[in-house]
Amino acid sequence: MIPYIINVILCSVLFIGAYKLLLEKEKILLFNRLYLLACLTGSFLIPLLSIPSSTTIAPVQDKAILITKIFTEPNFIIAQTATNQTSTAFLVGLMVYAIITLILIIRFVRNLRKILFTAKLHSRLKYEKATLVLVPEHVMPHSFLSYLFVNRKDYESGMIEHEILMHEYAHVAQKHTYDILFLELMQIFFWINPFLAFYRQAMQLNHEFLADEAVINSLQNIQQYQYLLIQKASKNKAFPLTSSFHYSITKKRILMMTKTKSFSNALCRQIMILPVLVLSVFLFSAKSAAQEVIRVSKEKQKAVPSTKEGVGQELLDEYNQIVDGTKNEKGMPMYQQLSEADKKSLQTIFLLMSPEQQAKQVVGFMPVSAPFPKEVPTPEQVEAWKNAKVYGLWIDGKRVANTELNKYRNTDFAHLFVSKLSKNAINYGKHYYQVDLMTREGYQTYYRETMDRKDTYYLIIRNVSK
Repeated sequence: MIPYIINVILCSVLFIGAYKLLLEKEKILLFNRLYLLACLTGSFLIPLLSIPSSTTIAPVQDKAILITKIFTEPNFIIAQTATNQTSTAFLVGLMVYAIITLILIIRFVRNLRKILFTAKLHSRLKYEKATLVLVPEHVMPHSFLSYLFVNRKDYESGMIEHEILMHEYAHVAQKHTYDILFLELMQIFFWINPFLAFYRQAMQLNHEFLADEAVINSLQNIQQYQYLLIQKASKNKAFPLTSSFHYSITKKRILMMTKTKSFSNALCRQIMILPVLVLSVFLFSAKSAAQEVIRVSKEKQKAVPSTKEGVGQELLDEYNQIVDGTKNEKGMPMYQQLSEADKKSLQTIFLLMSPEQQAKQVVGFMPVSAPFPKEVPTPEQVEAWKNAKVYGLWIDGKRVANTELNKYRNTDFAHLFVSKLSKNAINYGKHYYQVDLMTREGYQTYYRETMDRKDTYYLIIRNVSK
């Protein structure tokens, strides 16, 4: 989740940076509006894309390896089942996120209700395809959805210029409120991204440019309209979420009116956005190597001996009595508490159980498998495993830095095993594959010890804690 959030933020930075550099000052207003909306959506979607990487992946077993700890005793393993352990820090972070988001939702609903309540409370008139709301407060004309809010006294006395009403009606006709509401919802649920404020500023400025263009297309005297903007912008007072005059951007609006649109320049800048899109996909999409994984069937394990009829209740009680006598305060059987006689008794009874009875036991036995065959990795595989962001590396059972591979040639290894981590694995996110390598010396030791134990059984204790 954290890598996704970081990629969303960085992707949004790239898009808004490209907008500021290439598009904001150009008179391609409708394209700019669509670009901002597309970038807001794309910054969330692009990190979800899964792009195949060209990394070479070693063969992966069909079944994930259980995390095991082998003690000094050669015939004992604790098998730990995977657990979902939610850290305290994560819970605290989630709680903080929920509280802040709730506060923002309450503020948004309050502002929305205030605007709609004002629209229903006061007198309304029909204006083109919009509704004119006459309010007693001394506010500058502003718009929201299909409503135009104006001061009642100013409107009835004819003090509101026709150009001002045309400007606010352009906001309504072009449905700018929906853009603002979309961005507001983005900021509510993804407030952790501070760069959304830049999108808000860019979007509001673009809305003003579009509304100005709609007005000047029907006017002869542009200079008179510009003077009117300067005069009115200094008296601005409006509700949040609405489109209205802003003194701070009036200068930019006037400069935009004086610009002429160059088709070739506009087309060039629009084309320059394409590399930005490609770069965002390359940098921030999820890299997946799953398509290149060569899967091999898992080694066939020797079956645990069992009987069809199983054992009677008397032997089950004896088995459970031995196990219960070794449990600690957490209810976990302790291997050190088992005598050799106890181990022998448990093994004898376990091998007489039915498969169903064996599956219910916390303490059980597992046959020693035949040694893995020798397998030498290719030079390309060894080179790929140096990438610590993708692979976690173990050599002869010890966790080592991926740079240790610089000390080896591929022929220095006699066995390899690559497994893909599940999403609830402890190290998931730090790397995504676990690589276990045996050197030639390590493989010889492993082979000799395995052959010495080929007719024996591991005593296993399943960690059933939740």
